[in-house]
Amino acid sequence: MLVIIKMNYVIEAFIIGCYSLLLSLPLSVIIKDNNILFFLTGFLKHFLGHYIGIHSIYCEMHHLRLNKVNIITLLEQSILEGFLYIVGGNLIFKYFNVSSFFIIGFILHIVFEIIGIHRSFISNSCSITKL
Repeated sequence: MLVIIKMNYVIEAFIIGCYSLLLSLPLSVIIKDNNILFFLTGFLKHFLGHYIGIHSIYCEMHHLRLNKVNIITLLEQSILEGFLYIVGGNLIFKYFNVSSFFIIGFILHIVFEIIGIHRSFISNSCSITKL
């Protein structure tokens, strides 16, 4: 089955990849254990994404507004993303080194789009705005 990826998904994935890489750079100065570095990058990518407005922007792109967040849900999702970064990092770090953070962020964004996690996010975390 051929999957066609819309151009805006690729642009979003590129931006998320850059965001992931930028988060990893200061962490990599302090943290030398790759598993901890990957986990913290993934965790912070999702957790801070809420507080710096990335999640809100994603809702707004669909003409919706971000609902009030349940901190426990945000922590659970952030922990899960941290573990996904460990898995991805262990698979590709030896080949791509620092750019692994970009690649993981980019690929996860596309995969989440394809398997419907972003649709689920919109359904559960966003609501209709009054225009």
